[in-house]
Amino acid sequence: MKLLLFVLLVFGSAAAQAQALLTADAAYDYLQNQRARVRAVVGKAENPPTDSLQKGVRLLQAALGYYQRPEVVALAKTSESLFYRKSDILFDLAVLQGRLGQPAAAAASLQQLLVSPEEQEVYTPWILKQPALAVARQDPSIKPIVDKVSALSNVFDSPALATPYQPNLPTAEKVAGLSKLWEEAKYNFAYFDHLPGLDWDKLYLEYLSKVQATTSTLGYFRLLQQFYVQLHDGHTNVWVNSGPLLDSVGARPPLRPHLVEGRVLVRDVQYDSLRRTGIVPGLEIVQIDGLPVKTYAERYVRPYQAGSTTQNVDVQTYIYNLLRGPKNRPVRLTFRDARGHEFTRVLPRRGYGKYTPYVPVRLRFLPGNVAYIRVDEFETDAGFKRFVAAFDSIKNTAGLIIDLRQNGGGNSGNGYNILSYLTDKPYSAGTYQSRTYSAVGRARGAGVRFESLYAADRWQPAGAGKLYTKPVAVLISGETFSAAEDFCSAYVGLKRGALVGEPTGGSTGQPFAFAVPGGIMARVCTKRDAYPDGTEWNGIGIQPTVLAHPTVAALQAGQDPVLAAALRHLGVSTKATKLAKAK
Repeated sequence: MKLLLFVLLVFGSAAAQAQALLTADAAYDYLQNQRARVRAVVGKAENPPTDSLQKGVRLLQAALGYYQRPEVVALAKTSESLFYRKSDILFDLAVLQGRLGQPAAAAASLQQLLVSPEEQEVYTPWILKQPALAVARQDPSIKPIVDKVSALSNVFDSPALATPYQPNLPTAEKVAGLSKLWEEAKYNFAYFDHLPGLDWDKLYLEYLSKVQATTSTLGYFRLLQQFYVQLHDGHTNVWVNSGPLLDSVGARPPLRPHLVEGRVLVRDVQYDSLRRTGIVPGLEIVQIDGLPVKTYAERYVRPYQAGSTTQNVDVQTYIYNLLRGPKNRPVRLTFRDARGHEFTRVLPRRGYGKYTPYVPVRLRFLPGNVAYIRVDEFETDAGFKRFVAAFDSIKNTAGLIIDLRQNGGGNSGNGYNILSYLTDKPYSAGTYQSRTYSAVGRARGAGVRFESLYAADRWQPAGAGKLYTKPVAVLISGETFSAAEDFCSAYVGLKRGALVGEPTGGSTGQPFAFAVPGGIMARVCTKRDAYPDGTEWNGIGIQPTVLAHPTVAALQAGQDPVLAAALRHLGVSTKATKLAKAK
């Protein structure tokens, strides 16, 4: 009896410990892995075998059984990611049941899914797009929900205005495109108070006649760009992703210029054959198609660049778009080298072979025992992964330099994860607010209103053994933008070190993207982000602690004055700073 009691106590203790060890992240990972197993079992074939579909159904039903365990249900109340796995599993299950020719079962799964307004809004578009659910969505329990949500979503997201490209769109579509831009900004743009002299409705009327007078879709597109330029915001602009219109405006030779001390220098050459012909970094571009380079930029490029600050517009004009144009029209460039010798080349905008691979993250260890990591994008977590992989080496250095001068943004979390290694306390990523709208409030005389200032998510430190305690400097420029500026804003709040270089682009905030006629896309900035203390920097840029500029002479000599300034600030010897090469 005593032995039996001992066994029961041990077993009960082990079971309790196993339950205690289960975390929301572990449960989430298990359910996601089960969904991945189903995808592997079913495969990508248009008509997978019936037994594969049936096996997938069994796996998803087992996953639902796991989700409904009391301990998992309890964890789902603490984790939004885990909570919504049930919805995803039910949708996956309905699709497989639909593919098996079981519309009643599929409708029953959808009925379990569409229990809240939030889930109805999120999943209805997916239900409408899924051919396997065509019969199930006609079920009397599902159709009224889908119809109601569709009616509401069409108010803002009707596909009627997402018409395809034509060389010259009908006038009605051009007017509709301008009207869509006007409407979305009117209700969603976050910074009208930064534009006290702007009458948005008056500007709309002025552009209506201009749009109607255009004789091509290209002309219409350019006017839409200029319309949104008037909002002076780096996250409010018009562009095109593909097709003939992109071919007319988006091609460029594989080199990238930038503006230094009022002159335009070649910064990158992304094609080895061009380098072998003498087109190398450091050359000055003095003419484009026979015009002085700045005259060309002011006439053909700058008028279409939306930006929050002068430095932001300069980046758009000279780095990203100066050499863009029709893919079939070469560009004629006159270069000048450091000795003053000039030569001219005609460069195709397309037709090059394999470009030199772009390396967005680079890590070096500099003289003076300083770690230097350059992260040119936060679209992916490549910078964070490289930082973590090298952390055992980085933590033993005397100083750390994080170079964000060419980082145009992406996902702010990829930057915040790096910052989590620079503090041992939870920290704020900043503050923000957005507009609110009430129809009845407006009927009662209310104007543009903003929600209260919110503190952004608090981020946790990386944890024991993952704290960098030595001095830090972050390099910035006008090209530092969006999520990279979010990094800098939080970094300022941490008080962990200097910002070295030039003011950043001065624009962040959640943009809302939408389509307009002609295969054109646009977006509007909807969110006002600020420092953790609520101070705004949009339209100004985050200011450096240590002001330092690149110079033409230094860059042509292969030197990096901004990096050298950071090394001096960190106390590295003068001799070592002279070795700061531009790489």
